[in-house]
Amino acid sequence: MAYCFNPVKNKIERIDNIPQTSKLRIKNANIFTPLDIYQKCAVYAMVNSDATLLTGRFGSGKTLIATATALSLTNKKIFITRPPIGISSDYDIGFLPGSKDEKMVEWAGGFLSALNFLYKGTKGENYDSIKNRLFFEKFEIIPLNMIQGVSILEGEILIVDEVQLITKEYMSMILSRMSEGSKLFLLGDINQTYSTINKEESGLYKLQQILPHEAIAWVDLKNIYRNKLTEVAIKLLE
Repeated sequence: MAYCFNPVKNKIERIDNIPQTSKLRIKNANIFTPLDIYQKCAVYAMVNSDATLLTGRFGSGKTLIATATALSLTNKKIFITRPPIGISSDYDIGFLPGSKDEKMVEWAGGFLSALNFLYKGTKGENYDSIKNRLFFEKFEIIPLNMIQGVSILEGEILIVDEVQLITKEYMSMILSRMSEGSKLFLLGDINQTYSTINKEESGLYKLQQILPHEAIAWVDLKNIYRNKLTEVAIKLLE
């Protein structure tokens, strides 16, 4: 059993047996079932809070859970962004050709994987149809350096991935874009800054230092659902 204090409802609520947190039903998609109590807590937080910080190591399901929850909550396009930064300039391939969407879709691979998991095999959907059509039906990509001129309005959702790679100034700017009744999902892992940004300068690190705050829920996912090699990958970073 799991309980949490909900400041919106001003009460302690049992959350492990709530239907909305146990199974997410998305139109024309496969049912998404959280795999453990931490994932259920994440869904509960994103459904009930205007802003949610979701942290956890790679393979814990951050992007998949955020995508599934957002799709279950709205029929509108979901705004997504992330810093277009590689793990090292040593491997930089330079500017990508094409339109804004063509450039950014390669950086949004986590969201594409999430859609593929949720929709593959439904109504004839396959990887190509999901990448070339469904992705752009469900998502609106906002380049991070254009976020200053954006307002996320009531009923709209913004998901920001890899927030450990953004500065505190950009984190502040993102938080200030949200209107009353909108939702913000921040996804990140402070252990994955690599050589891109010093951990202490990360906007995620700074945000964690000032939490808790009633304006934002924070759920840290504990379990990993990838190949056993992920355990080796984590040990390499420790």
